[in-house]
Amino acid sequence: MAFAPPALALLFALSLPGAASAQAALVDSVPHIVVVGHAHTEVAPDYAVLSLAVVTERPKAAAAAAANAEAAQAVIDAVKTQGIDPKDVQTSEVSLNPVYDTISDAVGRGTTQKLRGYQARNSLTIRVRAIDKAGALAASLIDKGANEFQGISFGYSREDELNAKLYDAAFRDALRAAKAYLPAAGVSLGRVLEIAPNDEGGYRPRVFAKTATFASDAAVPIEPGTLSYDSQVRVTWELVGH
Repeated sequence: MAFAPPALALLFALSLPGAASAQAALVDSVPHIVVVGHAHTEVAPDYAVLSLAVVTERPKAAAAAAANAEAAQAVIDAVKTQGIDPKDVQTSEVSLNPVYDTISDAVGRGTTQKLRGYQARNSLTIRVRAIDKAGALAASLIDKGANEFQGISFGYSREDELNAKLYDAAFRDALRAAKAYLPAAGVSLGRVLEIAPNDEGGYRPRVFAKTATFASDAAVPIEPGTLSYDSQVRVTWELVGH
């Protein structure tokens, strides 16, 4: 069953024709308080995503494409031998483009473009669920022919569940903050008039990979760090006098 955060559900309702203006009129017509609640947590990532490519250049287009296909298949076969689920391997780009050299004339005043050959590229993204194996896998794929390492990112597979908990925690934080104002004001909280996510909330990765040399005889150094998640919700309550 899909989870719909109450704040988002309410925003959807307010997007109906006339609903937003009616809600604003209701808020403006009664004493109210607006409080922003915050929630934050950090988690260790539970998977890594490697981005790499096989790039091949040859004088003829057909030769470049054929050589690249062979080299890319060798890399894909190497991935399969590491126990990576096929659904975690995705081709992100396949391209074939001419490559030109720029040639200057004798006095350096003019240049011409001369066709040097053709470059074929096959880019892959690979989700690695055993993060401690990601560095060794990257090194082995470089050894098998992946000659362009485009980077690494990290993720958390239970992100939806985590965000749902943060929405709830942010609302409870707003409720605590709102109640802190009540004793001195001599009022109490009434009904909730509006709930909306604050623009500054959301997911922010705190640390990405640190990579060093790509020597094929050693694992690529990787530090997964932590992922930082934040949620902010803006809640409007009606104020009721004693």
